[in-house]
Amino acid sequence: MTEKHSLRIDDTGFGDVRILQDPETFCYGVDAVLLAGFAAERLKGRSRPSRLCDLGTGNGIVPLILSHKTPIGDMWGIEVQEEIWRLAVKNAELNELEGRLHFLHANVRDIRTKPIECRSSGRQPEAACRVEHAEYPMPEEQSEPVVQSDILAELGGSGSFDAVTMNPPYTAAGNGLPAGNEARTIARHEVAGSLEDFLGAASVLLKDKGHLFIVHRPSRLIDLCELSRKLRLEPRDMVFVSGKPMEKPNIVLMHCVRNGSRGLRILPELYVRELDGSFSREMLKLYEREIPVQDVASELLKEREGSVSAAGE
Repeated sequence: MTEKHSLRIDDTGFGDVRILQDPETFCYGVDAVLLAGFAAERLKGRSRPSRLCDLGTGNGIVPLILSHKTPIGDMWGIEVQEEIWRLAVKNAELNELEGRLHFLHANVRDIRTKPIECRSSGRQPEAACRVEHAEYPMPEEQSEPVVQSDILAELGGSGSFDAVTMNPPYTAAGNGLPAGNEARTIARHEVAGSLEDFLGAASVLLKDKGHLFIVHRPSRLIDLCELSRKLRLEPRDMVFVSGKPMEKPNIVLMHCVRNGSRGLRILPELYVRELDGSFSREMLKLYEREIPVQDVASELLKEREGSVSAAGE
């Protein structure tokens, strides 16, 4: 990749983790930060996950944050855009995380659909991968077996991940206006992979009772729930996120369990900033910053209630 003058290195605010970004193509936003925090919080206290895959990883921001927030030792990211995939690989190197973070240049839809060329930053750098055919598990328990593909082999095989995270394109194919450049259009619109492609890939990759964490728009909530259940990813927890108190939510976070029991919990709404523009206590907690004294008691009560809910699963 030819080095660009627009590339910059930013502090993420999570320990010593830094990230190389290109403002001319696409930089990560608060939705990726919320997704990483949402996943880390819900994986905490469960049987320790050892493998996680991030679908549509971009420059690797979600695995990078999770490398700080969790002890997960083997994290993979899949990214369709070569230039951005190369940034993810460089970000693993920048933070000396090559032993924990691996990135695959591939399209999530091609985990099950057609032969492609893909490249990996994992155990076989620049490996050529050929996808033969890998169907989604059928909705019924007696599903047809998934045919092993070389991409799945590179990732460790179907059903080999404890957790999957995804920040898929929000805009359905044929809707909305194209973004300012191709990279942003691919990141924001379903031109390289649909919501069903992303959820289907997660269903193939996850172990039974494995955990899926999604960030999306509330306007796609029906699609999310319908497709998730169809693919045996049962919605378990949901949080709506707004910019400030009293504003309508513009982000939804959802936690699904593969072949999980039915019963959805709508958790308290989260907002990013207070009315005065300062970060909310939820965001301060996410960024591991000091919470104002008057909020400590309510925060402890909320954590206790969350522990009771988790114990009842």
